[in-house]
Amino acid sequence: MAQKKGLIYRLTMGKDNLPDFTPDKLPGTRFQLFKDVFFNRFGAIVKINLLVLLFCLPAIAWVVIMQMVKQMDGSLLPYSGNVGIGYPIITDVIALGQRRAFQFDLQTYLVLIPCIMVASVGLSGAFYVMRRLVWGEGTSVAGHFFRGIKMNFLPFLFSSLFAGISLFLVMANVGIYNNMTEIHIAWRVIGIAVSVIQFVLLLSMFIFLTTQAVTYKLKMWALIKNSFLFAIALLPTNLIMLILSAIPIVLLIVLPSFLSIFGLLIFAFIGFAYIILLWTVYAHWAYDKFINDKVEGAVKNRGMYKKTEADEKAAEERDRKNKNIRFNNPKKRPKKITSIDEGETFTPLPTSFSRADLLRLEQEKEAVKRSIDAEYEEEPDDEPAALPAESERVGSVSKQTVEGANAQADEKEKSEE
Repeated sequence: MAQKKGLIYRLTMGKDNLPDFTPDKLPGTRFQLFKDVFFNRFGAIVKINLLVLLFCLPAIAWVVIMQMVKQMDGSLLPYSGNVGIGYPIITDVIALGQRRAFQFDLQTYLVLIPCIMVASVGLSGAFYVMRRLVWGEGTSVAGHFFRGIKMNFLPFLFSSLFAGISLFLVMANVGIYNNMTEIHIAWRVIGIAVSVIQFVLLLSMFIFLTTQAVTYKLKMWALIKNSFLFAIALLPTNLIMLILSAIPIVLLIVLPSFLSIFGLLIFAFIGFAYIILLWTVYAHWAYDKFINDKVEGAVKNRGMYKKTEADEKAAEERDRKNKNIRFNNPKKRPKKITSIDEGETFTPLPTSFSRADLLRLEQEKEAVKRSIDAEYEEEPDDEPAALPAESERVGSVSKQTVEGANAQADEKEKSEE
């Protein structure tokens, strides 16, 4: 029995019984590509997420601080009313609390705009590293992360500015709907609907703008134009991708309080990287379908294995050649073949041979081959094995012998003449 390997050996060396790698084991679809990168490069996924989280710390810290300020301010408001000892009478303290909370929300999302721009710098490196992973290129996460920042931070800064403004408009309209009761409800509903539509459209553009920035050399206007066209033309699939991207955030919201800490830990390790990987795989599907045929030097289906007609023909030819090869089980005694094991041999060629001797040798070879084939047909061996049949080896050796003898006979006749 094989000796059991220790934990340290398995962690450092991996499994010993892994099958040999072949191109067929590469992912063949986008879903398989997503699974392959997510599970086989999980360590790189975690590293990418932690690096992005580092750049998101200013935004996280600001949101936490403002939540604490809102709670403290709410605790200081006199919700119990006037007790008659020097305090003024406040008739609508609940409405006052809501308006103060709305002011704090506006302040939060306004200052969050530059914080989102700082986070986008980390996203520029993360999208670059993820593109290399999806393409199956050699990747050093930390090194390529900062190289991606150096190469692509400007488009990300510019686009994140508009993303922050768009988020601010959405939250402002939600606050107006809840607090500005003097505005007609129809205008409040229209304001929320318009802000949500522009935010979804901007997120759809952000999918393609970020992935194009790390893939193609385009100017900012070209990035915006292409991203807008993709956002409009692929709107249904874009909505599906946005819903899938929101799964980690929705889970954080709906999880019970005692499980929320585990949800936060999971998001801290893989949340951002999951969204980046999903967007990258989806965007490159769109680029292969609509762009890469028109781009000089672009390679389609990077990171995947797609069988071509030449590959299929080569596989068919390989199967045809191997189909009739007989094998014997190496753990059992080889099957006896009468024509070889019981004394049938070839008549050796004399020193002074003629063409008649060569013809006789060829006939003996054919007779032995026919007898071997007949024995296999009478008693078929359906056991798996590892050695080719003796008839094919005998045939190949005899053929070489006959060809060499023919050459010697020709030389002999020329010398006699």
